[in-house]
Amino acid sequence: MSRHRPRLMFLPAALCVAFALSSCAGVPAPAGTKTTAPSASTAPASTAPASPSGSASASPTETPDGGSTAVALSTFSGTWEDVEYSFDHPSDWTVRDTTKDDPPQSGAVTVLGPDGRELAHLTILLAWGAECPCVERPAVHFGDVPGKTPLSKSGPFVARSVAMDLTDFPQDRADRLWTNNVQVVTSLTGASAPVSATLVPRLMYGLGLVETGVMAVTEVTHRTVLFISGRDFGTMAEAEAYGASEEHRQIQEMIASFREVSASA
Repeated sequence: MSRHRPRLMFLPAALCVAFALSSCAGVPAPAGTKTTAPSASTAPASTAPASPSGSASASPTETPDGGSTAVALSTFSGTWEDVEYSFDHPSDWTVRDTTKDDPPQSGAVTVLGPDGRELAHLTILLAWGAECPCVERPAVHFGDVPGKTPLSKSGPFVARSVAMDLTDFPQDRADRLWTNNVQVVTSLTGASAPVSATLVPRLMYGLGLVETGVMAVTEVTHRTVLFISGRDFGTMAEAEAYGASEEHRQIQEMIASFREVSASA
């Protein structure tokens, strides 16, 4: 899986209004952005072992034919940037949490599959922004799964999946460090964000805001949540097949299960 996290810069507070994916300004930075966070292309790989998740429990999950199958789920709980949070995932997946590593903001929360492959990344930031050439390319919407619990500041969200084919744009692929022609991205996205037929290649993801009640050095009390999964394919047909797969469905459900437990004092 290729990792595509935002490269950060500081954007005006006026852009912090909506959660849209259609342009650079459409995925806004929270007000008061004066700190930085790990770059998408330079976030360090960690050799820390995957941390055990919470207790597993059987939970019925719908299948495409309308039936159900019992899938054991585990809950991972953590605290990052004054946000106490949890999310559910299949019990044979693991979570690697390196957010307490030094230097500050060098870590990440990474979800790994049974084979150790990275499936998704969770990041919680004091500040967020993105710099990019705002050139949009055609995109395909693979569907939304409603979030289970609204976020305390930005409200309802969805786990949105989109795909983009850059076969005809080799320079875009090289600039974005894609390993292949097509990428599928699933992310936590504000429910009010419109579905767009075009997206900026490096901004194919959404975000959400949570309220902590804790004043940060940036003089804001909210935090920005990025929960993103990305995977590259050779063709759109392969991407569409993946979009109908059980792994993709489980990733959507995992992101949709993100919830705040409480704000740290």
